Amino acid sequence: MIKAVILDLDDTLYAYEPLNQEAGERVRKLACAELEITGQQYEEAYLFGRQETKRQLGDVGASHNRLLYFQKALEYLGVHPMPLALRMYETYWGTFLEKMRLHEGAREFLDEMRARGICVMICTDLTAHIQHRKIEALGITQDITYLVTSEEAGKEKPAPEIFGLCLKKLKLPPGEVCCIGDSMSKDIAGAEAAGMRALWFDPKQSGREQFAKMAETIGRL
Repeated sequence: MIKAVILDLDDTLYAYEPLNQEAGERVRKLACAELEITGQQYEEAYLFGRQETKRQLGDVGASHNRLLYFQKALEYLGVHPMPLALRMYETYWGTFLEKMRLHEGAREFLDEMRARGICVMICTDLTAHIQHRKIEALGITQDITYLVTSEEAGKEKPAPEIFGLCLKKLKLPPGEVCCIGDSMSKDIAGAEAAGMRALWFDPKQSGREQFAKMAETIGRL
């Protein structure tokens, strides 16, 4: 019997990529206007900032920190990064927090889990601060009992450390936990390796139909 559900956040509970594209475009326009540079110059600097951050930090939550990307991008351009890096960061995430909406069917799924007495937690890569803000922006703070981020766990999915921390917080054996996520290599493979059940969410398909089917499946497990 399933007593807890672990949900991925980005691209599972809401559509990440459209917001990423819109937010990135807003930041590009801001930087180009402020620095009087071309879009190509900005893209080159941003790519450097992103790659350099990941090279330095490796497979940890902080490797997703957009403030570091923007800081290093400005340094690459020979520009003093303060306070523009922070403005870029706030513009990027402000776009997300303003426009985030739950996938269709997610609200009903969470209500169904609550009605069945099934604990819901979120396990997500990225840093804790912005993921807390996303959860609040989506209006689901009262639905989520626990949160585990890769920043807290010290490892990204599918590492056993992050799924082990989930089980530690839930205080449940893995056979009583079901993980739902959009990544076969991270969410599904990581959860199954930890002994959990796992259900794949396809962001390209109807959320309403998928969440309804997953609620039914969880009821049978």
